[in-house]
Amino acid sequence: MYGILVAHDVGKTVVQLPSGEMKWLNPKCRATIGVVAGSGRTEKPFVKAGKKFYRMKVRARKWPRSRGVAMNVVDHPFGGGGRQHPGRPKTVARGTPPGRKVGSIAARRTGKR
Repeated sequence: MYGILVAHDVGKTVVQLPSGEMKWLNPKCRATIGVVAGSGRTEKPFVKAGKKFYRMKVRARKWPRSRGVAMNVVDHPFGGGGRQHPGRPKTVARGTPPGRKVGSIAARRTGKR
């Protein structure tokens, strides 16, 4: 797909786009018409954990990320218990001290709509 240069006057240049639309451009400007290469590259699944690990390493993110309910009680406010559940409301107030600020912080509403 490409654009066709239709007219090239003193004050304007006319380019016909692949859709058939005529576009008036300044003759001094530079235009690149087309599709960006490599689109859809990120839509491929990671398939294995190693690929995801190196991707996160590049972005300087902590990975893998453990759930709070899977931790011990000393490690997270949602930790501990006989089974994996938060054990207290997940919503916390805005004035809650740091260390307890996990889950939905200062949520206006929770639950199903």
